[in-house]
Amino acid sequence: MLNITKIRAVLKTAFVMPHASQSQIAKLTECSRQSVGRLLKKAKKQELSHVVAAQCKNSEIIELLYPTIHTKSGNKRQPNFEKHYLESIKPRGQGKSTTVLYLEYHAENPDTAYSKTQYFYLVRKFLKKCRLAMRQRYYGGEILFIDYAGTKVKYSQNGEHIWLKVFVTCFGASKKLFAFATASERTIDWINGLTRALNYYGGVPEVISIDNAKALVTKPGLQPVLVKNLALFGEHYNCIIDSCRVGKPQDKALVELGVKFIKQRILIPMNCDFTFHSINELNDHLCAEVEKLNNSPFQKLNFTRNDLFEQVEKSALAPLPRQRFDALFDFKTHKVPPTYHVEVDGHEYSVPYKSAHETVNVLVTQTHVRIEHDGDSVIEHLRSDEINGFTTVPTHMPPQHQAEALKTRDTYIEWASSIGENALKYVQKLYVKTKNPHSRGVAKQCQDLMNTLAFESHEKLERVFDYALKNKIKPANIRLVLSTIEDLTPSDVPVSLLVHKNVRGKQNYGVRDEN
Repeated sequence: MLNITKIRAVLKTAFVMPHASQSQIAKLTECSRQSVGRLLKKAKKQELSHVVAAQCKNSEIIELLYPTIHTKSGNKRQPNFEKHYLESIKPRGQGKSTTVLYLEYHAENPDTAYSKTQYFYLVRKFLKKCRLAMRQRYYGGEILFIDYAGTKVKYSQNGEHIWLKVFVTCFGASKKLFAFATASERTIDWINGLTRALNYYGGVPEVISIDNAKALVTKPGLQPVLVKNLALFGEHYNCIIDSCRVGKPQDKALVELGVKFIKQRILIPMNCDFTFHSINELNDHLCAEVEKLNNSPFQKLNFTRNDLFEQVEKSALAPLPRQRFDALFDFKTHKVPPTYHVEVDGHEYSVPYKSAHETVNVLVTQTHVRIEHDGDSVIEHLRSDEINGFTTVPTHMPPQHQAEALKTRDTYIEWASSIGENALKYVQKLYVKTKNPHSRGVAKQCQDLMNTLAFESHEKLERVFDYALKNKIKPANIRLVLSTIEDLTPSDVPVSLLVHKNVRGKQNYGVRDEN
């Protein structure tokens, strides 16, 4: 039997050259004379000319000329193709196998059943037509696919092998790859890998396509519920976080192929031919090898992934944010106590005093503590490791507390310095007794001095403090020195001046019994 192209050529030649012999037609169409003779005889019998053949499909021409080829055995039952398709789309392990379905089919009537080989051939041919893939077009800067490779890599430490997982990304338009080894597949590892990938590419895509790993997705679906950290990551980088369908790895086929490529070209040779002694050494080698892949031409093409990235991807990426994303370690809800401080890991952080007795959300990252109220950010503190301590922003305090907080060693030292050297020495001597610059006891003494000496000249106060230093006068008695010192020099002021009607001498007390 001639193929359909030769059949049409013979019919056309016979129509254009009606007086040509079979040998001439055979020579023009590169067929044997016998085949041309048989074909023209069949065509004449079926009244099939070139004009009719031009309006027929190939299958219709074959059926007219060679009907026995398409004659089906009348006593053979066709497989139930619909049943096979429904079983094939069930989750793995829940649908019947083709062998079981064939046994059921054969048991119905063995005489009209196909053989097992023919049955399997017909079923596979049908299912192939059902497994169609839509061609996807990705625009520059549109989508970045991410995944973890199944193959681990290792480095040696103290004679032990430490195995690492390999995070892989692949851009949709340029197919540019990135890989980085992490300790595990926790949420923080996914985010660290993503952060490094975006820094490597130098920009942010519109969409980051993820799978439905538990570390990323709380509830899969058309609109997946993402874990808190990943949702915050998307907000920080202003991009969409999208997931593929459950059990449909073909939705991220590009990164699956990228993982396979990296596994074959890099990961397996790394495990077989190299020995690493640190995770940094391993990642340096991994990044260098991936860059070589990005610089190698595509198969049967004369350009590379990096070339394509520079042309269509790089300029379309959004710029990176100024600040790096700080992953969330903890999320708590607190009711603010009257002290307007919330406790996190043994340390207290202030909020505006007007938020006292309100409920706030506390977001704890690796470096910061962010406090939110009613959906708005209230304050962000640097995280402190001080246990049983507190961090207070002065503007969070009510006015009376702010005034009280100003009563510190530095405040009173500054006041004393403005008076003179003697006043400074006197105040410094008071604070020698305490290590706490916020000591309330010393602050009360200094505040009393400020109130008492507020309207005196600095020259007079210097004489007062000079006398107080030489005679070890306590702050409570400075008032007496001030009222009597007047224009006398410190050496002229007798100690008796400090004796007045409210000070009793030893004559007012009974004589001690020596017996």
